[in-house]
Amino acid sequence: MNNPYWHLFLRPWLAVEAKRQGTDPLALYEALNREGEARWRRGRWVESFDWPDMAKAIGLSPLPDPPAPDPAAVRPLVKDGAVALLHALHHSGASLALVTNGFSRFQTPYLQALGWTDLFHRIITPDVVGYAKPDPRMLEHCDPGLVHIGDRLTHDVLLALRTHRRAIWIAADPPPVERDRIDRLMPAHIQADFRVASLAACVPLLDRLFRARTFRL
Repeated sequence: MNNPYWHLFLRPWLAVEAKRQGTDPLALYEALNREGEARWRRGRWVESFDWPDMAKAIGLSPLPDPPAPDPAAVRPLVKDGAVALLHALHHSGASLALVTNGFSRFQTPYLQALGWTDLFHRIITPDVVGYAKPDPRMLEHCDPGLVHIGDRLTHDVLLALRTHRRAIWIAADPPPVERDRIDRLMPAHIQADFRVASLAACVPLLDRLFRARTFRL
């Protein structure tokens, strides 16, 4: 999904908070991001995704958890090809894990709104496991031999490489430049096993890999 927590909850909340403080919502968001980046650089990776705690740290009002959203508001934020990919993998018998740096309570309402929670065998989040991508310990309880699909070179592809999984990188041409939340131990060059332009392109790629038995499920 295209960040429903931000679009449907955090951005509207920041607008209300900015009006209360007589300031600009963008200024508040930048302050939150600076706090997150500072925590990341200090090695406090999990805490760098704790939005309520960061809001408190910079003097904002208490930030509540998001309420159950209207499914009609969430559906337009679903990325092209996501539904076909999830259902193809689910019906193939593959064991699916959702791995996100968003806290569980920030992500689950949107998954529930779409009826997606039953598609995953595991939902792995920093607040539950105590680690954040690209820390390889985030996947220590997942079965080996899996492929990891993601759109962040410095988080998803690096996580896959560090855990000996195949990496499928979803990136437009030219690929995005990533400068935030970078692990200081990141190698200078990261190469994914496969690069595709969209989630839709993953379906035939995964089917080809399964048929060729290039990795086990």
